[in-house]
Amino acid sequence: MNALKSIYMLAGVTAVMLIGMAAFNYAVDPQCFYHCDTLDTTRQTVNVYYQVAQKIAAHPDAEQIILGSSRGETTSPLWLEKETGLKTLNLSVGGAEMKAKLAFLNIAQERLKLKRVIWLADYFELITEHADAKIKNSPYLRRYIPESLRDQQSVAAIKDLLKLIDHNTLEASIYSISHRDQINLNQGASSDADFELCASDKYKGKETPASLKKEVDSIYQSYVNQIFPVAQNPAAWAAFEQKVTELTSKGVAVVIVIAPYNPTFIENLKKEYPDIYQRHLEWIDKLRALKSSSVSVVNFFEGIPSDDRSPAFWHDGVHFSCKGAQLLLQKSN
Repeated sequence: MNALKSIYMLAGVTAVMLIGMAAFNYAVDPQCFYHCDTLDTTRQTVNVYYQVAQKIAAHPDAEQIILGSSRGETTSPLWLEKETGLKTLNLSVGGAEMKAKLAFLNIAQERLKLKRVIWLADYFELITEHADAKIKNSPYLRRYIPESLRDQQSVAAIKDLLKLIDHNTLEASIYSISHRDQINLNQGASSDADFELCASDKYKGKETPASLKKEVDSIYQSYVNQIFPVAQNPAAWAAFEQKVTELTSKGVAVVIVIAPYNPTFIENLKKEYPDIYQRHLEWIDKLRALKSSSVSVVNFFEGIPSDDRSPAFWHDGVHFSCKGAQLLLQKSN
């Protein structure tokens, strides 16, 4: 009987702790899943997607934006601003696919006087199955995802409830409380990069030739086994095509940059997975068909100009360095 009583007591204490954790995480809302119905530039959050929106709001005089996944994060907005004369925000963020990119673009259209959009196109941006919860579950951000790409809220709500008792959420809540005054409202990814060093012969990258080879091999296996086998979403392409048409009708110039893979990555893909390589070529043809007087399509799928395969140009199999980014966009301006 005493043993049974102890079990009930332990279960009760556990339940109270879980309820307390859930209440605490709900009140703090570090991921902006519950209380972020509006855009507040003073709010501390670990939701990097919401942080992108905050930066848009903090720079209403911006005229040019860069939209990309983590592959766009090495592009300096200050360098591109110097090159084009247009105040630039780099809205690239790791994991961004079509839902995220279009949401950021819709927010930018609402808050900025856009003149030019640089779209760093990824094959996998159309695989919306990989969309991050931080873009799908934030009330404010979700509002800007095209309706055709939104998930059912009932499914998202169940996952949200489970996150309230997740230890990662608890750590995020504690972090948010202890870093309330640390809100970075710069011009986006690579705002603090030394773009003059990136352009110089002194820039050697962050990897060694040996470590780069390992990084290329590792990410190649990840992509061919986990990302590329997932089907692209036709609704994502339709939403993208519609948005390009809308932008040009409003006088906004669009530059679509088809980003490259590391030379070893693309060589292996072509040899070992010709079907996936062929799907890339078909996707590129669709992008090129969008070309018009207001839409430029620049294809770097086969490589970066002057690329010597070294760490000066590459971080791994898909992520090019700041030097590589500058060479791509110099050719696109």
